[in-house]
Amino acid sequence: MISARRSLHVTARAWARTKYTKPKPKPKARLNVRSPMQITHHDNNLQVTAPIPPAAANITTPDDHPLWQFFADKKYLRKFDELDVDSRPWTIPELRRKSFEDLHSLWYTCLKERNVLARENHLLKNDIGSNQDSYETVSEKIRTTMWRIRHVLSERDWAFKLAQQEFGSEKEVFLQEFEAEFLEAPTAEDEEVFEKLSRLQYSVFGISEYIDENKVDRAFVDGMKYVATLKLKKFASRQKEVEDLLQQSNNSISDAGEAFVLFTAENTLESVNEACDVIKELRAKNSSVSRYEELEIVGGYVKQLAAAQDEKTTSA
Repeated sequence: MISARRSLHVTARAWARTKYTKPKPKPKARLNVRSPMQITHHDNNLQVTAPIPPAAANITTPDDHPLWQFFADKKYLRKFDELDVDSRPWTIPELRRKSFEDLHSLWYTCLKERNVLARENHLLKNDIGSNQDSYETVSEKIRTTMWRIRHVLSERDWAFKLAQQEFGSEKEVFLQEFEAEFLEAPTAEDEEVFEKLSRLQYSVFGISEYIDENKVDRAFVDGMKYVATLKLKKFASRQKEVEDLLQQSNNSISDAGEAFVLFTAENTLESVNEACDVIKELRAKNSSVSRYEELEIVGGYVKQLAAAQDEKTTSA
């Protein structure tokens, strides 16, 4: 009885096996075995060299690496007598006499110096364990200069906003008076009056004479049309073709594409006459700029002109 039970148990296990549970037979030995193409690493005579400890002498840093800006004269840590502890912060009256470009440059100069001082102060407190506050003292003086720069810029911003509010109601009258004075000026004063026009377009409409510095917005487009119309009126009395174009335009340039052609032309009769020929070709082709697309299209014109000027400067 015992042997029968055992045999039945083994037989049940054998019947339960499938092709997935049966062990695979060993593969036959291959007759054509390709010899190895290279010697394995077990056959090499490897020589382990001693590791190189990290040190400053093992690291080469290029002189133009940007992280050097966090070091003063490429020094790990300046001595106390090398710090400018006798200087004082800039005063607000002194900063008021500076231009925006000077304040911008001074701000980033102070910012870079504070970064250098912050790194040196961190090393002094944590690595050396000193309680000297010389670096913090110089940094606070620079910080005082920086907040005073912000104060001066805030004053100018508020003055500009208030001037815009007060000038808004008198803007049209002022532009009409300027136009009358601009058109009545004799030919001998062309250079002087066009310099006044350049200052006016920057102060009233925010249009810089450097094309790549401009932000194309509604004020830019309106100012461009105003300047283009003034140019056309200025030379209308000197050239019959220019006068005819002005009359055809109802004494005003309203198309942004035509205004851009006149705006970018030189302040000479010849250049304005050539711009008028271009405008006539545009009108013959019924090519105009929709008011709803003015900002996008004029922005593309400005980018193309700026790129062409950069390419011309580079090639020269």
